[in-house]
Amino acid sequence: MSTTDEQQLGTTHEERLGDDSALEATFFERRAKVGVLLLILSDAMMVVAAFASFVYLHALNTSGAFKPSDEHAPALAVGLIVALLMVLGAVVFRIQIVPSARSGRETGVRSGLSLALLLAIAALVVQLWAVATGFSYPTPVHGYASTMMLLGVIALFHMFLTTVITVLVFGRSKRGLLAGRSYALETAGYWWYYVAGLSVVAWLLVTLI
Repeated sequence: MSTTDEQQLGTTHEERLGDDSALEATFFERRAKVGVLLLILSDAMMVVAAFASFVYLHALNTSGAFKPSDEHAPALAVGLIVALLMVLGAVVFRIQIVPSARSGRETGVRSGLSLALLLAIAALVVQLWAVATGFSYPTPVHGYASTMMLLGVIALFHMFLTTVITVLVFGRSKRGLLAGRSYALETAGYWWYYVAGLSVVAWLLVTLI
């Protein structure tokens, strides 16, 4: 076998390895995105069911049994603060973290994740305080109080999960494990966008109804 043939075979082998690596990266990217989207879809089904139950019971409140006079609405300012914190975090992902990851600017990614993490922790603390102090309803509770407590716990769960996801992504980014894997930050951004939108919808639902 001539030297030229050996070089051609070596080049072909390297090209195949490159193609395999590209296919593997595409597979991991699609798997991550599909996994997060399925998580959002399954979670949205639960949340929509809770929202629909609240709207349905409120529509049947013709005699005042659903919301007695001694069952107050949650503090609207608290829900607004949580919603604003989550929207700000989603904006940070959209305009700083994801673009920085795509362009390979690790400093921009880490600074953005630090800010998003602080916002997530702040939203978690505010929501935890709201659940701990804001639902002091007299017993026995009726439909309205039960629904408010359910929505409050659901919101707390989402704040907690968002914080955990951001901590994990931040830790992996700090160790350099996300270099060249912008899709990991994009998928984390999907969850942030979803929870931010959910927080706004929940606040509007409680405010308007």
